[in-house]
Amino acid sequence: MIRILLVDDQRTIRESVKSWLEPVPEFQIIGTASDGYSAIEQVEILKPDVVLIDMEMPILDGVKTTEIIVRKFIGVKVIVLSMHDENDYVIKALQAGATGYLLKNTPKKELIEAISFVHLGYSQVGPGLMNKVMSNIIEQPNLQEKKKIIPIVEAPPSSSNADKIVKKKRGKKLYIFLWLVGNFLIWGSSLLYLQFKQPTYSSKWTIALPASNSYTNIDLPEVGQASSQNESPYNSDFSDPRENYRYLALSTEVLERAADFAGMPLEEFGKPQVNIPGNTTLIELEIDGDRPELAQDKAQAVQKSLAISLDRLRNNEKGGQGNLLESTLETSTEKLESARQKLNQFKAKSGLSSTEQTSNLIGSIEQLRKQYAEAIAQEQKISSQFNQLQSSLGLSAAEASEALVLQSDLQFKEYLNDYSQISRELINLKARFSNSHPSVIAKQAELSDVETALYSRGKFLLGRPFTSVTLKNLNINNGNSSQSQRANLFQELISLQAEKEGLENQARTLNQQISQLETKLAVMSQDGSQLQKLQRELQLAEAVFASTATKLELNESQNSSSYPPMTLFVPPNLPKNSASPKKELVLLGSIFSSLLLTTGLYSLWWKNQRDSGDNYDLLNEAQNNNGYPYKLKSISDEKITAYKP
Repeated sequence: MIRILLVDDQRTIRESVKSWLEPVPEFQIIGTASDGYSAIEQVEILKPDVVLIDMEMPILDGVKTTEIIVRKFIGVKVIVLSMHDENDYVIKALQAGATGYLLKNTPKKELIEAISFVHLGYSQVGPGLMNKVMSNIIEQPNLQEKKKIIPIVEAPPSSSNADKIVKKKRGKKLYIFLWLVGNFLIWGSSLLYLQFKQPTYSSKWTIALPASNSYTNIDLPEVGQASSQNESPYNSDFSDPRENYRYLALSTEVLERAADFAGMPLEEFGKPQVNIPGNTTLIELEIDGDRPELAQDKAQAVQKSLAISLDRLRNNEKGGQGNLLESTLETSTEKLESARQKLNQFKAKSGLSSTEQTSNLIGSIEQLRKQYAEAIAQEQKISSQFNQLQSSLGLSAAEASEALVLQSDLQFKEYLNDYSQISRELINLKARFSNSHPSVIAKQAELSDVETALYSRGKFLLGRPFTSVTLKNLNINNGNSSQSQRANLFQELISLQAEKEGLENQARTLNQQISQLETKLAVMSQDGSQLQKLQRELQLAEAVFASTATKLELNESQNSSSYPPMTLFVPPNLPKNSASPKKELVLLGSIFSSLLLTTGLYSLWWKNQRDSGDNYDLLNEAQNNNGYPYKLKSISDEKITAYKP
C-alpha cells in the first residue's frame, strides 16, 4: 500500500487528482494540503511514502517545500506536478531533491505508473523533458557533481553497444546472487525453526450458559401465591453474559489460582484463548502446554478456578441481597399483622365480613326483583286465561268445583240420567195423552221420586241445599261426550284458579323479601367504604410481604441472575497432535515467500533493463541534437560514462 499526500493550492486540482488515485487498490490518499507549511506538518504527522506537490504555492513554494521534506524526512519521495515545462522549473525541482517531475496534463495511467516507480526508487521525468534535463546536466557544472560525466577518448564507436550488453549481464548476475541469498535465508530459517522449535499441545473445552427463562411459584400460608421470573441473560440487545465470563477467565485472580492448582508459576502457566461463537450459548476455551497431559491439567485448573470465582461472586451477591431482604421482611411482617388486626376488629364490630356480602346482597335483591316481575307477569297471564274460561262456562271457580264433584259421583249421575230419561218419557206421554191419563200420572210420580233422590244426593255431596235452581246454575249436562268435555273445562278452570292464587301469594312473598333486603342493604352500605379501605391496606401489606418473602426464598434457592450457571459442554480433551509448529504451514509460507522474492527480483531486473535502454536512447538523442562531442558509454544512479568518437 503506497501512502500518498496531495499538495496544491487549488482545491479543484487536489480533488481531481484524488478522484484519479483513490480507486487504485495499491494507493491510499492519507491527506491533502494547500500550502507548503501545511504540507510539512502533514508529512511529519502522517508519514507518507510519496508526496505530489505543486511548484507555485503561496507563502512557501513547491521547490523550498520539496527541499525541506527531502532533507528532514528520509525515505519520503517527492513528485513535482506542475504546469510549467521550462528548463528552470525542471532543474530547480531536481536540485531540490524531487524524485520526479510531471506535467499536470499527464494522462491518468502514466501518473499512476510514475507514482509506483518512484515508490520503488526510480526517477520519473515527464515525456519531452528529458532532453532539457540532459542538456542542463551537460552545460551546468553544478549538476555534474550529482551525475559525473567521464569522457573516454579514442574509444571505438562500436564499443557502446558492447559496453551496454556487459552492464546488463553484470546486473543479471547481481539479481541471481540476491535471489540465491534470499532463498537461502528463507528456507534456512524455516528448516531451523522446524528443527529446534519445541512442540506445544492445546487442550480445548467448551462451556455453555443457559438461554431460557426461569419461573418460580411459591404458596404463602394465609397470604396467597407469590411468583418470580428470571429473564434469559441473552434478552439484552447491548450485552452478552459470555463477555463477562471471558473477562473473568482471563483475570489475574483466576489465572493465579489455576497456576497454583497446576503447581507452576503464573508466567509459565500462560493465558487461555477464549472464543465466543456467534448465534450460540457456548464459550470455547483453549490453553497450550509442553505435553498433552500438562495441557489437559492446565485446562482443568482454569475451569476449576473459574467455577470458584463464580461461586464467590454469587455468594457475595446473595449475601448482600439477603441481609437487605431480611430487614425488609421484618418490617413488612409487622405492617401485615397490624392491618389484619384492624380488619378483624372492624368485622367483629360491624358484622360485615367482606365487601362481597354487599355485592351478593345486591345480586339477591336483583334476583328477587326479577322473580317478582316474572311472577306478576305469569299471574296476569293466568288471570286472563281464567277470566276467559269462566266467561265461557258461565260459572265461577267454586261453582265449577261443585259441578265437577257432582259429575264425578256415580250415584248422582245415575239419578241425573234417570231424571233426564223420565222427563223425556213424560214429555212424550203428555204429547199423546192428557194430564189425567193414568200413564202420565204414574210417570209424574216416578219423576217426582227420582227428583227427590237427585236433590237429596246433591245436598249430601255439596253440603248445602240443592234445588232445581242449583242444578240449572251448575248447567250439568247428562250427555256423555259433552259431559266429559265440560268436566275437563271445569277441571282446567279450577287449576287456573289455584295457579292464580299461588302466583299472587308468591308475588306478595317476594315483595316482602325485597323490602327486607333493601333495608338490610341500606344498613350494610354505611360500613362498606371503611371495610374496603381496611381490605386495601391489608392487600398492600400482603403484597409487600409476599414479594419480599419470595425474593428471599429465591435468593436462597436460585443461582445469581448476574452470574448464570455454566455447564461443562465439552470437557478438556487430551490432545493427540501438537498445535505448533505446523510443518505444512511453515513449508507453505516458505514456498510463498520464495515465489514472492523471485517475482519481485525479476520485476526489478526487468524494470532496470527497460529503464537502462530508454535512458541510453534518450541521452544519445539529446547529445546528437545538442551537438555534444561525446557519446554515451554507460549510465548508473551516480555516474554517466561517455566517450569521444
